[in-house]
Amino acid sequence: MNKWQTYRIKDVAKFISEKANDCSLPYIALDNIVSWDSTYIPSDSASDGNSNVCKTGDVLFGKLRPYLAKGYIPTHDSICSPEFIVLRPNDLVNNKFLLYFLLSCSFISYIKNQVAGVKMPRTNALQVGSVSLSLPLIAEQEAIVAYLDKECGKIGKEIGLLERKVDCYRNLRHSLIIKTVTQKNPNYHAYRLKDVFELRNGYTPSKAVNEFWEGGTIPWFRMEDIRKNGRILSDSIQHITQEAIKTAGLFEANSFILTTTATIGEHAWLIADSLANQQFTNFKIRKSLKEKVSIKWMFYKFFHIDEYCKRGCRVTTFAAVDMVELTNMPIYLPPIEEQLKDVAYLDDKCNKIDAIIKMIESKIELLKELKRSLINEVVTGQRAIN
Repeated sequence: MNKWQTYRIKDVAKFISEKANDCSLPYIALDNIVSWDSTYIPSDSASDGNSNVCKTGDVLFGKLRPYLAKGYIPTHDSICSPEFIVLRPNDLVNNKFLLYFLLSCSFISYIKNQVAGVKMPRTNALQVGSVSLSLPLIAEQEAIVAYLDKECGKIGKEIGLLERKVDCYRNLRHSLIIKTVTQKNPNYHAYRLKDVFELRNGYTPSKAVNEFWEGGTIPWFRMEDIRKNGRILSDSIQHITQEAIKTAGLFEANSFILTTTATIGEHAWLIADSLANQQFTNFKIRKSLKEKVSIKWMFYKFFHIDEYCKRGCRVTTFAAVDMVELTNMPIYLPPIEEQLKDVAYLDDKCNKIDAIIKMIESKIELLKELKRSLINEVVTGQRAIN
């Protein structure tokens, strides 16, 4: 291996900050780029008019929350979110080698400790440009890139296969739930959804009133809570105070919330008295039916209600559930003894499937860590490629 020479990033790449005038060009948003993977995923993201120019072969690095390690090389002249730093490599560095370096654990760890901001940490061109990197000659960089492309490709294929297995097991889990909670029997009592539940809308207390938020201890749920903590919720990311609560009071423990606007058909079981934002509708089992309904059975039933919502969604300026149609949805309620049997069956099956999924996801994480370690060791010269 030839001796590697040390540069600063600003010595081997020019930082481009050119505002875009042509918004018809392909747009690259942060959300389009997979963390640690430099893969582009198409989406509906569009420029709001504040975009930067990026050329074919430039290297993009996400400056917002840089620990997410979002980097990409455009394959066409494009425009991108201003949350990307745009680097145009010179003759000293191969653009793909530079991208691999920007996605190395060493670089991400260093830049993470330099950023400012707690909620929305950002790096900048000055910080990135001052980082040192060691480079071999271009021919060796190209050989390293070819090696990493090949080895990372192999690991990526293994990850893809395992991710498809996870999807299959999740679909199996979902199918088992739907099949179990949609069985019909002449002995089952038929209700309309509005005969089973009392419904209330969520809301967001005014952010301008500090007394509603400062020192709050009451859970206030958003979609982010389901994404982060799952479908059985006892505490939230954000909290509100007693002063923020309207006269109707809190959503009661052992009720359910369901997204009926924007992101349609996602539900959760509330374990604690709490509130949620306006994206959610709260469903509380009527007192007259409390002895006839298993809470856990109804939690499983909401997977079916989720699907019903998605089918009955109407789109105007934003997606929303047709609440008249939803409240008239038929609910076939088995006797409580059968509900408990269904719950025992589904708990057993779902726990076994979840254990398999967890095992596969552990393998995926190990492979991702192997890939990150490989990139880091090779682009920093710790591992020779031959």
